[in-house]
Amino acid sequence: MKSKIKEILKKQKGITLVALVITIVILIILAVISINAIFGDNGLITRAQKARKEQEKAEARERLELVLADAFTEKKVTEKYTEEEFLEKHLETFVYEREPDSEIFNEEGQNLISLNGHVFELDRSVPQLGEYIGEKGNLPPRIRSINVENKTLSEITVSVVTARAEGATLRYSIKKLEEADTSYTQIEEKEELINTFEGLTAPEKYKIRAELIVNGEKIDELTDNVLLGELEEGAIKFGDVTWQGNGMASVTVTTNTSYQLQYLILPEDTEDIPTTGWQNVSNGGTIISIPNKSNVYARLWEGTNVSEYASLTVKDTIKPIINKFEAIEITSKSIKVQVSAMDNESGLTSINTYKFYINDETEAKGTSTDGTFTYEDLSGLTSYKLKVEVYDNAGNKEERTINVTTKEPTAEEVMDISDNQKIYVEIPNPKDENNSILCNVLYNDKTNGLQIISVNSVETVTLGNGNFTTAMNSYNTAITTLNEKAEEYNYFGNEYVEARCVGSNPTNPSAEAGMHTTQFGGTYSRKLRDTDKNYESDYIKMTALGIAGISNSSYYWLASRHVHSNSYYSFFSVRYVYPSGSLNFNDYSNLCQVYSGGGTNAGSFSNGFRPVFTLKSGIKVTGGSGTSGSPYTLGV
Repeated sequence: MKSKIKEILKKQKGITLVALVITIVILIILAVISINAIFGDNGLITRAQKARKEQEKAEARERLELVLADAFTEKKVTEKYTEEEFLEKHLETFVYEREPDSEIFNEEGQNLISLNGHVFELDRSVPQLGEYIGEKGNLPPRIRSINVENKTLSEITVSVVTARAEGATLRYSIKKLEEADTSYTQIEEKEELINTFEGLTAPEKYKIRAELIVNGEKIDELTDNVLLGELEEGAIKFGDVTWQGNGMASVTVTTNTSYQLQYLILPEDTEDIPTTGWQNVSNGGTIISIPNKSNVYARLWEGTNVSEYASLTVKDTIKPIINKFEAIEITSKSIKVQVSAMDNESGLTSINTYKFYINDETEAKGTSTDGTFTYEDLSGLTSYKLKVEVYDNAGNKEERTINVTTKEPTAEEVMDISDNQKIYVEIPNPKDENNSILCNVLYNDKTNGLQIISVNSVETVTLGNGNFTTAMNSYNTAITTLNEKAEEYNYFGNEYVEARCVGSNPTNPSAEAGMHTTQFGGTYSRKLRDTDKNYESDYIKMTALGIAGISNSSYYWLASRHVHSNSYYSFFSVRYVYPSGSLNFNDYSNLCQVYSGGGTNAGSFSNGFRPVFTLKSGIKVTGGSGTSGSPYTLGV
C-alpha cells in the first residue's frame, strides 16, 4: 500500500514538471509577442515614435509657415528696406527673432530652412515654404536642376546638379515633347554630370529626363523641356530700318553664330509662315525693297535644320514734318498759302499730298501736290483759321493751323462793273464841307484803272470870250480849263487820286490833237489843231451804264475838240451832252472862229461840269453797300 502511494505520487510529480515546462514556454512566447508588439518595427513604441515625428514635422511646418507669412507681410509694408534687401539680408533676422531655434542655410545650391531637425525647401523670393526634405543630418540624395549648357540645330548638351549623391549614377534620356513617356530614346547611365544628345531636328520641342540611381534603384527624377532651334539673345539682330522715300525700306541683319542667315518678306497680316521661299543673306548683309506694312523674318540654317525665326515689322508710323505753313498773298477776298513739308520714311504721297481746311470745317476746301493753295470768296478784314493736312505714303498725317486776317477791301476789289452794273460812290466835296459828291463807277479795268464820275454837274463852267482869241491855242485852252476845274474837286490829292473833265483822254487828260492846214477859198491857209475823239470812250461807257443823262435837267461839257471849215471861215467847239444823255452833233457851240481874211471872233458858252476821278490802289472802301441809298464811302 505504501509503495502504491509512492507510485501514485511519483506520477503526479511528473505531470507537474511537463505542465511547468509548457507554461514556461507559453509565457516566453507571450513575452516575445508582447515585446515585439511594443518594441518591434511596427510596435507600439515605434509607431508612437513615428507619430511623434510626424507631429513634430507638422508642428514645424505650421510654425515656419506662420513666420514666413509674417515675413511676406513685412516685406510688403516695410519702408526701412527695399524688397530685395529684405529678402537677401534681413529675412534670416526676421525669422530668427520669431523662431530662435530655426535655421536658414544653403546646401549645394538649395535654399533650406529647418526647425527642430525638420528640413524644408525655402523659396526666398516670396518668401514661402516648399516641400519637406527630411530630417537634418539624414537628407536623401536629390537632383537639384538640369541646365542646358549648349545647343546647336541638331544637339543639346545638358549638365545636372545633384545634392548628397556620392556614389550615385545618372540615367539620361530624351523624347519629343508631344510623344508618350514610353518614347524616351538615347538612354544612357553614367557617373558624369554632363551629357550630349545628338542627331536631333529643329525647330522642335524636346523633353529631357535625368534619373538619380543609387544601388540600382531610382532615388530621384527631374525633367526639363528644351526648344531646339530657339534663338538665343543676339543670335539674330536687325539693324535700324532705313527708308528709301518711296514707301520702300531696307534693314541690315546679323548673327553671332556661324550659321547661314535666311530671310523672307511677307505682308504684316500674313498668318501662316511658309517653310519655302526663304533667301540667303550674308552676315551683316542688307535686306532691300521692303514695302511699308511688311514683316521681315530671319532664321538660321545649317544645311538641313533651321532655327526659329526672328521677325521685324517694317511700318512707317512717323508723321511727316511740316517745315513751314504761311500765307504768301493776302487780299480782301483771298488768301494764298504755301506749305513746305518732308517725310524721311516712306515719303510724301504724290496724290492729294496736302489737304486744306478753313474754320474747323470737316470737308476740305481743296487739295494740292505742290504745297500751294488759294482760299477764295472770303470777306475783307476777317480772321480765318486755316489748316493743312500733309500725308505720306504710309497714310500718316501731320497737320498745322494758322490764323490769317484778310485785308480791308480795296476800291478796285469791291467796285467790279464787269457786268455793267450801276455802282454808287460818295466822296467829300472839298468846296462844300456840308455836302458830298455822289458818283458812279465809270471804269474798273486794267486799261483805265478805277475811275468814278460825278452823277450830277458840280457847277457851271463858261468857255469863250477873251480866253479864246488865239485860234491856234484855243482848242487846248478849253480842255485845260475843264481839267483844271476838275482838279479843284480832287479831295484826296494827287497822291491817291487824279481828276479830269469827262470826255478828256481817260489815260492822258492833257493829250493834244495833231496839226493840220485849213485852206480858205483856195488862196489862204492856216494851221489849226486836229479834231479829236476823246469823248467816244467816256460817252460810250456812260451810255452802256445808263449814266449819260443827269437828273437835274442840265447840259454838261464833254471835253473833246471839234474843227469845222468852209470857204469863209473855220471854227472849233467843245461837245456837250443834253439832259437826256444824247450828244450834240449839230450845235457846235462855236467858241472861236477864224475867217478867211485872217481875223478871229470868240464866243461864250456855259454848260454844266462833271469831273472824273481816277482812284489809286491806296483807296479803301470804308462803308456803304454801293446803292444809291447807301453808296460806298472811301478812305485812304
